[in-house]
Amino acid sequence: MNSLIQDVRYAWRMMRKSPSFTLIIIMTLALGVGANTAVFSVVKSVLLNPLPYPDSAQLVQITFNQPGAGLSNIRFSAPELEDLQAAHDIFDAVSVVWPSSGNLTGGSQPERLELLGTSANYFTMLGAHPQLGRLFEPQLDTAPGFAQAAVISDGLWRRLYGADRDVLGRRLFIDSDAYTIVGVLPPGFRHPGKTVAKEVDVWLTAGFKADPFPPYKRDQRIIPSAIGRLHSGLNLAQAQQKLDALAASLRLAYASDYPAPARWSIDVQPLLESLVGEVRPMLMVLMAAVVVIILIGSVNIANLLLARASARHKEVALRSALGATGTRITRQLLTESLVLSLLGGSIGVLVAALSLRVVVLFAPHTIHRLTEINIDWGVLGFALLISVLTALAFGLVPALQSGSTDVFSGMREGSLGSGQSRKIGQYRSGLIIAELALAIVLMVGAGLLLRTFWGLLREDPGFKSSNVVGASVWLTAPNDPKADHYLTPEAQGIFVRAAMHRISGIPGVEMVGVTSSIPMGSDPPAFAPMVMEHRPVDASTEVKAELIRVSPDYFKVMGITLLHGRSFDDNDQADKPGVAIIDETTARRYWPAANPLGRRVQLGRQGFNPAVWVKVVGIVQDVKHDGLDRDGIPHVYQPVYQARSRRVNFVMRTSLPAETLERQIRQEIQSIDPALPVFDIRPMDEVVSASLATRQFSASLVAAFAAIALFMVSIGVYGLLANLVEQRARELAIRMALGAQRADVFLMILGKGTVIATAGIVGGILISLLVAPAIGALLYGVHPIDPFVFLAVPTLLLGVALLASYLPARRAAHKDPLVVLREG
Repeated sequence: MNSLIQDVRYAWRMMRKSPSFTLIIIMTLALGVGANTAVFSVVKSVLLNPLPYPDSAQLVQITFNQPGAGLSNIRFSAPELEDLQAAHDIFDAVSVVWPSSGNLTGGSQPERLELLGTSANYFTMLGAHPQLGRLFEPQLDTAPGFAQAAVISDGLWRRLYGADRDVLGRRLFIDSDAYTIVGVLPPGFRHPGKTVAKEVDVWLTAGFKADPFPPYKRDQRIIPSAIGRLHSGLNLAQAQQKLDALAASLRLAYASDYPAPARWSIDVQPLLESLVGEVRPMLMVLMAAVVVIILIGSVNIANLLLARASARHKEVALRSALGATGTRITRQLLTESLVLSLLGGSIGVLVAALSLRVVVLFAPHTIHRLTEINIDWGVLGFALLISVLTALAFGLVPALQSGSTDVFSGMREGSLGSGQSRKIGQYRSGLIIAELALAIVLMVGAGLLLRTFWGLLREDPGFKSSNVVGASVWLTAPNDPKADHYLTPEAQGIFVRAAMHRISGIPGVEMVGVTSSIPMGSDPPAFAPMVMEHRPVDASTEVKAELIRVSPDYFKVMGITLLHGRSFDDNDQADKPGVAIIDETTARRYWPAANPLGRRVQLGRQGFNPAVWVKVVGIVQDVKHDGLDRDGIPHVYQPVYQARSRRVNFVMRTSLPAETLERQIRQEIQSIDPALPVFDIRPMDEVVSASLATRQFSASLVAAFAAIALFMVSIGVYGLLANLVEQRARELAIRMALGAQRADVFLMILGKGTVIATAGIVGGILISLLVAPAIGALLYGVHPIDPFVFLAVPTLLLGVALLASYLPARRAAHKDPLVVLREG
């Protein structure tokens, strides 16, 4: 212990003796440890931490599929829900999770709320506890339709009721239906799943077999999703086996409801995986990038320590002559490295805490569990581990090298001031080569991601987003169908026509259209199976399409080109034969060698819309409706007057900004129905940009890390050659005194930098060729072995290395040999 205290004190004196040297190392470490700690805290919170519910490993996402028809995650019916809830050997509990919108009515202004329809056992299954009042209880809140109880979020409680603790028992009017507030959730509770647009405001519970739901029949499949808690002691594989047996028995018992070719099935996956599976590759790439950053930083610091070790040869040799063993000297130098690393790591934790705020601020909302990101004891332990490993990484080679110094050679080198030995020079060159190789790998990854992002920015979405503003309305859906003013397509059509007429009269609005789903917006896709007339059903062929309801002028407003046939018109009403327009992908996939115009297609049940036969009357160009990086998805457009859609999105072609139109749009809509709030008023350019948020986030971070790596590499190359010139100043002066030209000296130093850079670049390219395919899932339109990136990155790095070599080479060539020899 006394020796350790001595070593720490000596290390502290050495740090104070060289403040600039100490500051450079600590700042480099703070950057590397801070970046690693920040990204690890995100990875830990999002991917590694269990969900914040009791025994969360037993929670699963339940999906219904028809693999024979190529359909996955399809809707299910109330009888099928009861089949799962009765399977007590598989589940302890099963609950519906139905994200939806709702209109808060009864106040001075209507407001759009985020709703979640659940079963009465939802909160019990998740082990939730109220902040105020109570939560749903199966014995109290079971109802065939919606129960009257409502549970609200902490955010809504504070926003709407000012955190009034007397809120319990108050009436909450949603879509004109009255609910009684029975409980308030704590601030930390979050629904473990996807929502429509934001965090849930209100939880409602229902039995899903009475109004406003369709009749209690097995083929009335309108429920979107469910979660469950596996039976105690049952693992995922065992549960899947039992579900397979359950599905087989149901297919046999209800053969008419489950056609054999469709192979209807029930599947489960861990609830955590269903939430974070899509962002896992991105976060793993970010984690790999920051690991490369700290490795490059360690190499730079090791080079600095080796350079200082050469200047301390005489000191080390003197300590050896006085009786210090090689082990004792090595321990002393490792202690110095550890002290430096712990100081840098401590500052790095502060850097991570500050940078986390920025990461959470700019992170896309599609990353679940962002609110859980923090720096806890696990993250602090990781920072300590990184600091210790980094100390070993950059301090071991210099410490071992100095600990093995020969007394006589060390004293001789120190007295002559000859500098580092050839062996240390080789170590340093090898470290720089490794640093360059790591930088190439990181820069290639950044180049591929940036090239993907740049390509997506130039991707043709199939519509013209400029000068188009969108605005959304949710048509009220009361529980009593008799009170529903928008129950039928005809009733919805009356509202749509009136709203378009009024909005088109706003000064500056050139044209108005309506759609059930804005391209690249937050509306969930509405897929439905298709059956083509006079064609036998082939179970091995995926026949489905995404259904979109639009008004006749929608294609003109959005600048979508009609290729063949006709567009919709005002004669396409609910009492007329059904018609549809398909896109190019649908035509190519389902009619590869025939003309689809005039063909009849049956569109399967979708939500509350029954299956209908429609005739294809037109073909439009493909639209990147589901994202700029999503190809090959078939779309079928229906007239907005022939099918129901509670979500009504208005698109307006106008040169006015959305902020200018917002008040007028609200006035016009609410002059028709005062209970309808208008939300999501924003330009389509913003919608398109938001759809790229995840890719922009990952590409920007990796590019920033690559820029840091490039800077570190340039500093490393410059430091190596500058130290080389300093150490070999006498040798170079003698060469010049004996007749060497300044150009010869310049080229010698520059050539040294070029050889080192070339070796590192070649090694980096070889490694990149091996690891680049690992990020293939994050690329779009770019091959992992992209020739442009694999040529541009080495060229850039070679140019930076040559620039970093130029300055020491120029300094060496312009030194006066007589002055150097006289000073030496």
